[in-house]
Order: sequence, then C-alpha cells, then structure tokens
Amino acid sequence: MTDILYNSSHQQGYFSLNHCIYSPIAQLNEIDNVPGSDYFDYKDIKLKKDKIILNLHNLFRYCINPLYRKYGGNLGLTSVYRNMEVNQLLGGVMNSQHCYGYAADIVLRNGVESLTLFNWCRANIPKYNQLILEYPEKGSYSTAAPDKEFSWVHISYIEGNNYNKNSISSKDPQTHTRYKNTETYHIGNFTHNIPHIDRFDFEFNSQY
Repeated sequence: MTDILYNSSHQQGYFSLNHCIYSPIAQLNEIDNVPGSDYFDYKDIKLKKDKIILNLHNLFRYCINPLYRKYGGNLGLTSVYRNMEVNQLLGGVMNSQHCYGYAADIVLRNGVESLTLFNWCRANIPKYNQLILEYPEKGSYSTAAPDKEFSWVHISYIEGNNYNKNSISSKDPQTHTRYKNTETYHIGNFTHNIPHIDRFDFEFNSQY
C-alpha cells in the first residue's frame, strides 16, 4: 500500500517537516530518515542537516506552497526527503535530488490526472530545476484503490540552478515517439525538453 500525505490543516495551509521525512519503507526497516542522518557516512557537505533543511524550505516556498494554494487538500506528497539508504531501498538513482531536499513527488487525488498537475506547474511556477511527468500510462492516483500503481509529478528546486527542464518518463515507446522532435532528447525511460501537454492523443499499451 502506498501512503499519500495530505495536509488537512487548512488553518496553517502548509506541509510540515514531518510530512517531508515521512517514509513507510524507512519505518519498516527502522531507518532514521531525517536530514543529516547519513552525513558522516558519506562526508558530503550537501548532506548536512542545515543544507537539506534550507533546500526543503526553498522547494516548498517556491514550488509546493503555490501548488497547495491552488489545490488545497487535494495535493498529496508521495516522497520528499530520502536519506541515501531509503533512496536505495526505493530504487532511486544514485545522488537522487530527494537525498538533498531538492525534490518532491506529488499527486492530486480524486482521479485528477498527473498531466493536469504537470501543466499547471509549467504554466504557473516561474522557477524550478526539473519537472517530470512520471509514467502517465499508470493512470491517476485514487483513494479508492490505494494499492494500484499510479502516475505522479516530480518537481525540484535548486537555488541558483533553476532552468525549468521539462521531461516525461514512460516505459511505453509510443510516449517517446509522440514527443520526438529537434528540441527533445531521449535517455532511457526519459524524454527531455518536452512542450506543454494538451492531452495524450494515443492509447497507452496496457502491458506497460
């Protein structure tokens, strides 16, 4: 089961640090998933607690809080901060942006497509490092079917390094063919520099 975190406190209107560090897989494996917990293991200054907390502050100030003001309690966090061990257990890439507090994975509930979230971010958030529409062939998140795989949006903010890179990830080859042009480039399951997505004008292959 995937746990999605929502902020039900409309008086505050913002997520807390506890939302950022919450991880079912960390709890299951008794891992202390807090900023700075693995600094001494890796000796990477970017893993120091104060650095990560500042990065999370910037991420939420410039990206997540505007989304919350738009979507309120319908906005959910699937993953924000991960220490290196948690990231490995989740199959994240080495040096994932999540490990430094740069990134959040987000969804909208009530059957709203992730592409709606992607397009809103692209049109309304002035500065971000990367925006990825992740595996849209999996469909929308549903509170009625929490065990079903679903699509999500990855958004990151890195102070001094925000170039608004827009990407899509998919295991469906049609997705990458759809966005193939002189401006885009394809690496693995990702196509980068994609345009605004009006809608998908093809059917996803159910095998993906």
